[in-house]
Amino acid sequence: MEERKNMVIHFIDDSKVSFDFPQQVKDPMLLIRHMEKALNQPYIAVESEGAVLLYPRDNIKSIQIYPAPEKMSDFVIRGAESANYY
Repeated sequence: MEERKNMVIHFIDDSKVSFDFPQQVKDPMLLIRHMEKALNQPYIAVESEGAVLLYPRDNIKSIQIYPAPEKMSDFVIRGAESANYY
């Protein structure tokens, strides 16, 4: 069975959009390179339902992708739990 991923993009105006999609890259090292490349782009690009959606990074507050990949870049803090200390 094909592994599915979910992504929620939270915007600075408190709106959000979510997507369900198939796993894009199976090789963990290639996935890390793709993630780092995506983080350096001015837009988040998503192909959905026959259209390409471009979300300017300046309008994005955060992006949540789950489930998290097993392998991630060294800069990712692992095993964290939300504490909501504000």
